[in-house]
Amino acid sequence: MKKLITYLACLLLCVSFLFAGCGTNLNIPTGEVLSNGGNVVSIGDYIYYANTYVDYSTLTGNANTENTTEHNAIYRVKTDEYGFTTLDEDEQIDNIDKVYSKIAGFDNSNMYILGEYLYFTSPNVHKEDSGDDRFDLTTLYRVRLDGTSLQEILTTEESRGEFFFASGEQNFVLVFDNGKITKVNIGDRIGSKEVLVEEATDAVFPTSFGEIDSFYYTKALNEEDTEAGVQGNILYRYDFATNTSTTVAQQSSEIVLVAYQNGVLYYKQNNGTLAPYYSISDHQSFDSDRIQWTVLGEIDGTDSITNFTVINENNVVYEAESKIYLGTKGQGSIANYSVLVDEDANIEFVDGDYVYYTTASGVYRISYRDKVSQTLAEKENVQQGSCDISGEYVYFYAQTDNNSTDTYYCFRANIHTATLNKPQLRVECISSVLEDDLTGNETENEAE
Repeated sequence: MKKLITYLACLLLCVSFLFAGCGTNLNIPTGEVLSNGGNVVSIGDYIYYANTYVDYSTLTGNANTENTTEHNAIYRVKTDEYGFTTLDEDEQIDNIDKVYSKIAGFDNSNMYILGEYLYFTSPNVHKEDSGDDRFDLTTLYRVRLDGTSLQEILTTEESRGEFFFASGEQNFVLVFDNGKITKVNIGDRIGSKEVLVEEATDAVFPTSFGEIDSFYYTKALNEEDTEAGVQGNILYRYDFATNTSTTVAQQSSEIVLVAYQNGVLYYKQNNGTLAPYYSISDHQSFDSDRIQWTVLGEIDGTDSITNFTVINENNVVYEAESKIYLGTKGQGSIANYSVLVDEDANIEFVDGDYVYYTTASGVYRISYRDKVSQTLAEKENVQQGSCDISGEYVYFYAQTDNNSTDTYYCFRANIHTATLNKPQLRVECISSVLEDDLTGNETENEAE
């Protein structure tokens, strides 16, 4: 126990080095890969992460080149056999390396390790013919785990794009962009593409990395139906076993896809001002077998539900009226609901029995079973929507206590010490931090 407390007492330390480009290749780590997806992924004793979180809409000019992302880059830290960071003789976190100078922490972050490569998304750097920037588009890259051999795989055409990494005999990426759902090879024939669906208006893939059997998408009605005054859209299911699409339903009110998890599709159906959330299992009857998860009209503000997140087949959570609600499947086709978190909070993700969420004062989790909340990090100015989980730690982006540049850095909090009443002992910043944000004083020293 004394050893644990000694390590925990070293938390809440920030790193203030400036890294030059890697002069030699880094070693390639091996081991189990955890937390594929998001801003953080780990392999063996190494944690790969985006050093900072960037709002892509603030980027201008050459903001995402190797010469301008020294600070907003991809880093990694080596932990000891217990998963803790170690300190050098100056009591700063040791064994931190810059992997590659590309922005990877933003609102469309996808970071995966497959084999000896790190795959990641980054704001597009290709200019239009007019010379205008298009940071709203997203580029998918891969780089070896030693920081060498960067390859651009694709750049989206008209949107930020939705990505799903599939594992199996051959790894590939599904991309929904510009009305197309495309299968992109990331194996031997990296970058080769096969368009599976065209003219899609929406798509939803499984919620986590792994093998994939199917996905859902919608299309608009044909011109003849539209001219005849017919409203709504058409729902399809794509099956990889047969490489074919089948019509699931054609509805007179718009189907908006929300999630697809463990063979269950979650969606909402717009009907004027009402938008109930439903679920239907694969191959069940769309109209007669579906479950209604939200009971609109009983919550003030009938169309205010956001951040609908699946816990398991019997429970979901969602935000409404500045609270987090728990929906629980009952005996009938309409679920029951109750308040789970009675304050303004943002759902980050679900892991096991716990719903992880952020508020203006920090990062928390609550069990949907016993409804007991635990503090993970007392920290103001947390970037909502930036939380990830890897192993025994929750990772999130926040400003330092002495912040003067509005930069969001990568912090982590130990999950298994959440029951301790001393949250300041279990939070640490693993980022390279600008001197301005350590001292709170603006200087002319720039890290980029």
